Amino acid sequence: MKWAAVISFFLTLPLSAQVEEDIRGAKPLIEIPAPEKASSWPMYALIGLAVLLLITGIFWWLKRRARPAVSAEQWARQELDSLRNNGGAMMPGDFALAASNVVRVFIERKFGLAAPKRTTEEFLQEIFVTKNESLVSRMEPLRGFLKSCDMAKFAGTNLEVAERESLISKAKTFVDTPETMKTKEAA
Repeated sequence: MKWAAVISFFLTLPLSAQVEEDIRGAKPLIEIPAPEKASSWPMYALIGLAVLLLITGIFWWLKRRARPAVSAEQWARQELDSLRNNGGAMMPGDFALAASNVVRVFIERKFGLAAPKRTTEEFLQEIFVTKNESLVSRMEPLRGFLKSCDMAKFAGTNLEVAERESLISKAKTFVDTPETMKTKEAA
């Protein structure tokens, strides 16, 4: 039984050591202050800012959509006038490229042909394939204009002031030519 006493002594040792260490007694309660009520004005300001941005975005979008549509002819005339006024300082190839692009974009907007994305020959062939009578009737002046532009762009032909003015007037004549014939699709 000696062993039983030794084992019980060692098993009770930690309990007795614990009781002896806690001689001060219970500690007083610590009072935790209640949190202050947070102000809600930052949240209201953020919501107000979001609503203001949303309303501004809606008005901007509606105003942008409400602009009167510019016809293909009006757009081309404005671009050609701008080129006439500002094109004097341009290199001949750049001037011819700009004039050619105005006419090509005009054709794309007016007739739906992808003129800016094709070479002159591909584009002229497409006119015959689509059988757009309005364009077929204006084919020769268009061919002459585009060939003049191609000569300045690729062959390095120099464009004097009179030649530049001639290119602009040919382009304006092409743009201002009224559609007298309807396409076969519309007939």
